Amino acid sequence: MTNDRVIASWSESGYAAQWQQADGMSAMLRLPWAIATTLVGHERAPQRVVDVGSGPGTFLAALLEAYPEARGVWIDASPDMRERAAETLAPYAGRVEYVVGDAAGLSAMEAARDADVVLNSRVAHHFDRPGLEAFYRDAAGLLVPGGWLVTLDHILPPGDWDRRYRDVLPIFAGPHAGKPSHPHYFPFPSMLDHLDALAEAGLTDADLAWRAFYTCLYVARKAA
Repeated sequence: MTNDRVIASWSESGYAAQWQQADGMSAMLRLPWAIATTLVGHERAPQRVVDVGSGPGTFLAALLEAYPEARGVWIDASPDMRERAAETLAPYAGRVEYVVGDAAGLSAMEAARDADVVLNSRVAHHFDRPGLEAFYRDAAGLLVPGGWLVTLDHILPPGDWDRRYRDVLPIFAGPHAGKPSHPHYFPFPSMLDHLDALAEAGLTDADLAWRAFYTCLYVARKAA
């Protein structure tokens, strides 16, 4: 499952600002945000988008901008991030509901039900393997038939590849990229761990849609 120390860290005053200032990945993630946004609305525009671990709300904002009829549910464990997200999502203020809560308690969040899309970005690596499987089961349970689950997250590459990627990532994504900005208490899942956990959650229509270095975009669809 998630570690209580992770939730405690994100709940500390000022921690969200510290993380956002140290985040070196946001510019590079604009491409997978755009890929995911296009894929989930290619056949039918989503009406309800749930973003788990939404942080400052940038991923959710991309979908709300692309689909003007969609409504969003922002979910994060950090009250400070709630304030930052309100600034990011101000243009969509009448279309967003905010829930401060732990991603491990997703199944109990009534506001998240009947989602056309469930997003999560840089959240799942905070779970151990049983926690990852439970998270995907809970997320799949929130989706309407034909709904989409989107994960954008870091993985643990084999051998020395994690070190190699982190060594060169600042060349492409700025000086802070690849440098841990917050604590991690479990080993990161592998690339295949995510696909296996998605399949175990019943989301067999899944694929790796994008990858750069140790960051992957998974997109899975619930059977109609």
